Amino acid sequence: MSVFTETARHADSVIIDTETINSVFGREIIEIGAILLKEGDIICEFDQLIRPLGDVPLSALHFSGIVPDELDSQPLARQVIPVIIKAIQELSIIGHNISYDITSINKEADRIGCAHLDAECIDTLEIARSRFPNAPSVSLQEVMHLLGQAVEDHRALSDAKWTLECWRRLTAMQTPLFVPETARRDAQYRVMVEKRRRERIFVRSEYFKNHDITAQNRQPPGTVLSTVECGVEVSGDENHQTILGGYGYDAWLWVFVIQDFIRTGKYAGYPTYWVYLDGEEIGYISEYQMERHCGQIPPEGAVLLSHIPNRVADINKGKWQLRLQLPFEHEPVDLSSNVKKVRKTRKPAEKSPVQKTPIRNPKTNNHEHFINVKPHKKVLSPGGKVRVIYLDEEAQTCLDTYESGSRMWVFVRVSEEILTVRFKGDLIGTIDIKGDAKEFSPDGNVAAATIVRNENETIVEVELPAPLT
Repeated sequence: MSVFTETARHADSVIIDTETINSVFGREIIEIGAILLKEGDIICEFDQLIRPLGDVPLSALHFSGIVPDELDSQPLARQVIPVIIKAIQELSIIGHNISYDITSINKEADRIGCAHLDAECIDTLEIARSRFPNAPSVSLQEVMHLLGQAVEDHRALSDAKWTLECWRRLTAMQTPLFVPETARRDAQYRVMVEKRRRERIFVRSEYFKNHDITAQNRQPPGTVLSTVECGVEVSGDENHQTILGGYGYDAWLWVFVIQDFIRTGKYAGYPTYWVYLDGEEIGYISEYQMERHCGQIPPEGAVLLSHIPNRVADINKGKWQLRLQLPFEHEPVDLSSNVKKVRKTRKPAEKSPVQKTPIRNPKTNNHEHFINVKPHKKVLSPGGKVRVIYLDEEAQTCLDTYESGSRMWVFVRVSEEILTVRFKGDLIGTIDIKGDAKEFSPDGNVAAATIVRNENETIVEVELPAPLT
């Protein structure tokens, strides 16, 4: 840190970025990255992890890749923040959504009891809005994508480097650039995928607060991909109930996964991942899931976590279902050119009943049947605005005994432009809300919702007042 503070005397500006968590103490910084500039040239790069006062939520691992163990030996904010503030107080500060970083630093300053950071700021987010006036999002990742560069890492110093590149490219633009409609649709899709990813992280983080995910079996040799981002059903595990039943419900297990081909059935020859538990071949993932997770496992295979959920439907049937924990899904990839020709055995096709989503009016009435008792809170007036929640396996556990089309009451509450949604006390998802939230009570409200199931996923449609942006 001494090199940074000494070099800061010769700098005229600094790029900063922070990684934060929300703990019982409020917003805390767990990493700060900075790049000192003199006349636009880099003269020093600085990165510092910070040990927070509160516990580090699992979401921090998913958003930034920072593991709680990395922070145990790091200095506290009171040992870092006052030094940083003093070093950069007289410099021009550049950042993407810089007000967030300045506020985070000053929240730490309030806890410590030192002076605030109060300096001239340049916000690349605001510059991006003027350069891309019709862009659906001006997040750092989206702006760099519009500028022809993909951003993958999400750590403080790497984000500071991308912010510097973003600033240089944006300031070099002479006139605003309107994003073509095709590119706008692509950007909207990416924003939607990222929103779903963040919602899933939030829900899973809540689950893992009260659950131990330590694997019960011995870890097999191989490269470890330690992720719990996306649970995917394993097909064929119905033939291996003895080994799964031996571990029981809610068990977390190490498995070995390697790419191969589906051997029988309609999709015989299609690429897939085969799953092995304690050396026993358990099953594979469907072609639908493979199209969304291909390329995530190295050719030599990898060791991953898996889970046997304690769903009511499984318990009632006396069966154990294995779910493979993979990274978040990507856009579907057509793998038809990779299909391996296999000799298929003729088998009469079984027709499965088509499940139709009921057509309904969003307005509730007193004659509708709801699967739960209405909580004693003010019911929001439905205004024809239906928002969708995509459920992960923990949220599905709460609803797995109810049919598609089932109507239910949910409890919703606003928290920092996010609407949390609970069913019978369990968090099942979140909804982004921006702008006017006057319809919502600080103590929470009740809203009507509908369970909708299709072949590949279960969603919940929540009816909210309009307008809602």
